[in-house]
Amino acid sequence: MSKSLAFPIACLMLVCGPAWANDLVGEWVLSIDTPRGVQNPTLVVEANGEGYSGVYNSMRGPIPIDSISFDGQSFAFPLVITVPIGEIEVNYRGSIDGDAMRGSVQNPRGEVAFTGSRQ
Repeated sequence: MSKSLAFPIACLMLVCGPAWANDLVGEWVLSIDTPRGVQNPTLVVEANGEGYSGVYNSMRGPIPIDSISFDGQSFAFPLVITVPIGEIEVNYRGSIDGDAMRGSVQNPRGEVAFTGSRQ
């Protein structure tokens, strides 16, 4: 790379950060403080064409996520969890800032906050 291009590219990287800084793709470890204690499921997100999909891994096993909406900072996805009394739908909503995420999980009993970090 010529010296004439190296400086502008380095400045752009410092100002804008790496291209992946606010990308949802990756493996995230979540921390959710539930009435039954802190849970640490993982969320693995992949780009699929023009959207996102993933897998939610918890003590109940993996649950595929067909579609995750993402606008560059905020994300949302529904998740159907099988529990002893049947199936319940929860809705995750949150935002990312580099390698950190935070948001809330809406469930039939209310809303619970969560945080996450990219692995």
